[in-house]
Formats: sequence, C-alpha cells, structure tokens
Amino acid sequence: EPSAKTFQLHHIHKDSIQDTEEVVEESLSLEENEIELIEKALEKHNGKRKYAAEELGISERTLYRKIKEYNINR
Repeated sequence: EPSAKTFQLHHIHKDSIQDTEEVVEESLSLEENEIELIEKALEKHNGKRKYAAEELGISERTLYRKIKEYNINR
C-alpha cells in the first residue's frame, strides 16, 4: 500500500484532468482577448500608449509590460 505522500496517476479523477484542460483553454482565450484589446486600443490611439492605457484602465507601465510579454508590435 502506498504511503500518504505517494502520488499515483490512478488517484486522479479524469474529471479533474478535464477541469484543468478547461482552465488552460480559458486562460489562453483570456490572453487572446487581452492581446486583441491592447492592439485595438493602440491602433485607435495611433500607438500612443498613454491614451491606450487610459482607455484600457491600466497604467502605462502595465501596458508596456503587457506589450513586451505578448510581443505586440506597435
């Protein structure tokens, strides 16, 4: 019998794997939506980060970080 610390794959219920996959899919679509919103705001404001950030309700610093993180070319 395995000790309490032993973790074996058959202990994982298949629904929890499906739930994990759904969370990953949701986070990907959230990321895609965020990228799209940032790109649209930058386009609307002719690449001016200050105004794009104001529209998005985030700081210029956060916008700059997200542009780098998502490799958005603008």
